[in-house]
Amino acid sequence: MKPSSVDALSARRLGLACPSDRERIESARMEALRNTVAHARQKSPWYRERLAGLDPDCLRTSADFARLPFLSGADLAAHGRELLCVSQSEVARIITLQTSGSTGPPKRLHFTREDLDSTVDFFQHGMFSLISSQDKVLALLPFSLPDSTGDLLIRALAKGGVHCEGVWPPTDWRALALRIRDENFTSIVGLPQHLLALSYELPHGLVRTMLLCSDYAPQSLRTRIEEACGSETFLHYGTTETGLGGGVECQAHGGCHMREADLLIEIVDLRTGDPVPEGVVGEVVVTTLNRQAMPLLRYRTGDLARLDTSSCLCGGVTARLCDIRGRRKACSIAEGYSVASQDLDDVLFALDGLLDYRASLTRSAGRDAISVEFLARPGHERLEREIHQALKSVPALNMAMQSRTFVAGPALRVESFSPSHTLKRTILDNRGSYS
Repeated sequence: MKPSSVDALSARRLGLACPSDRERIESARMEALRNTVAHARQKSPWYRERLAGLDPDCLRTSADFARLPFLSGADLAAHGRELLCVSQSEVARIITLQTSGSTGPPKRLHFTREDLDSTVDFFQHGMFSLISSQDKVLALLPFSLPDSTGDLLIRALAKGGVHCEGVWPPTDWRALALRIRDENFTSIVGLPQHLLALSYELPHGLVRTMLLCSDYAPQSLRTRIEEACGSETFLHYGTTETGLGGGVECQAHGGCHMREADLLIEIVDLRTGDPVPEGVVGEVVVTTLNRQAMPLLRYRTGDLARLDTSSCLCGGVTARLCDIRGRRKACSIAEGYSVASQDLDDVLFALDGLLDYRASLTRSAGRDAISVEFLARPGHERLEREIHQALKSVPALNMAMQSRTFVAGPALRVESFSPSHTLKRTILDNRGSYS
């Protein structure tokens, strides 16, 4: 088993020899952190005021760093211009994120060409965790606009001598499978639900590897892909805030090796914000290192995961993000219970025949109801009943249903959903002001 390719990338960008070790990585990252904080205080009005009186040279340990204030999504939306550390002429790309269902100001992330090049560097090296130079890659990602995710990936792999093409949006899975066969693509990158639908159209063993990105991927979904088409699945963790790329699994599948030269990851208690012991699941907090346009210091992502800094079975020493649950936007339901889309993913994607779904909450006659629209493979005519049974296996939903103020609404089969790459899966709450 070869060591994670992210190790060599992180060592090079931190100025370390490879193979490296945790002590040298941590020392180099603290130096990068001090430089990043100094850059932010000097160039950003927001950080200049927030960190007034702080001497960056005093940041020597993780405990020193943990005393700095958090940056929230609301801060990012409200004070984006004040966070900017370069002139507008130096900004190569702006990505606007509007939280689903939100009427507030959107978040706008700014990147210089150097910032984007660091992502290209990670994409190139990270992909070699699952491909070789002989592979041919198909990216089911937006790619037509310059510096879009697919475009960055295609350029990254070209630098590594690997041919990559893009398809967006993917719609006709049978035609796409024929193209993959005829043009000898051996690795596919895309959203988990898209790769699931595609896997049932592919001959077994044709595609060697698949990289699941951009949304939560329950183990049940990965297992179905691997059983359907014989591909080995890998996970990628990344958000716009991490610079689109964050971490990728190696062949040991023991968590996503993080790009530690560019990101400092903390795990904190979701309620208190206090650091949790290593190995405990908590909220992922991201600090960007060496980012020029808009450095983020202690940004609370809302994602849940745990961190592992022990040596990986692959021999790598880069920290790994494990048990990634994604951004948990929980909806309150009857009797004080709450449910998130990840809870539904775990049970619904285990249903043979289900390819994708959208869940929504409504309120009528004093009762809440959860309804599901879904895509299914032909021949699975009893999925409506299976979906209702699966919903009852979610503890929060089961307990709420016993109160008689919460019911399972209809499960309706549909022909298609509008493709979306930028919005994470959520439960659509149509109950108005009720919470």
